[in-house]
Amino acid sequence: MRVRLWLVVVFLVSRHLGVAAAEGEPRDSIAGEGVTGNAAVADTPLTRDAAKARVTVRVYSSTRIAAGAQRAALDVAQATFAAAWVQIVWKICTKVACDAPLSATEVALRMVQLPEGDGDRHLGNALIDPQNRTGVLATVYVNRTLRLARELEIDHHKLLGRTVAHEIGHLLLATNTHAASGLMREIWSRGELLQTRREDWILHPLDVLAILRRLEPEGHEFGSHDVDRDREDLSRTTEPTVGEGGSFDPPSGL
Repeated sequence: MRVRLWLVVVFLVSRHLGVAAAEGEPRDSIAGEGVTGNAAVADTPLTRDAAKARVTVRVYSSTRIAAGAQRAALDVAQATFAAAWVQIVWKICTKVACDAPLSATEVALRMVQLPEGDGDRHLGNALIDPQNRTGVLATVYVNRTLRLARELEIDHHKLLGRTVAHEIGHLLLATNTHAASGLMREIWSRGELLQTRREDWILHPLDVLAILRRLEPEGHEFGSHDVDRDREDLSRTTEPTVGEGGSFDPPSGL
């Protein structure tokens, strides 16, 4: 286990440099768009490079976000998982039919807007089925990410993409626990959002291992590995049954 973890750490160091560059480049320079089966798909060079697992994410949007802005945010999330050897394939449900039940390698993402003025600073949540130990649905509040990006004068597509990646991370890990550091931490402070240090926005190697262990068995279907047990061993923090990850810790006066 220690040898495997060390290999993951070494490999991720080089791959994360590529992810950081990909986030800052125009979409045309890092991604192409095509169709695989009946799903609208966007690939990057990173997703085609040594991917160990493939997950299709159905994207349902009830917001007024422009298609280009949504695409840019999804590119950020996709590059984040590509560095963790996971290929994310987006199935945009405004373009194709999404009526069939989710397959064994599919999860769902909702992009919604919530009423303003409730004082809640959470940027999204992830619903986990505790009996089947599977991720059910990730939800991201686009109006909140947009408001926060404007308040801090930061790139909205990066903030939205990282929020999407965080909530999908909960689904792939099938747990509502949070990491102490990295993308899967619970609180995103103002300083972290402004500094944009690479280590704050990548999956921790232990999260990478947990995700791959769930995706690797027989045909890359979601396994039944007990991620919570591993996370307890690693002294991780916990959250309510419905994970509300990526919450913003507002500094005084904001």
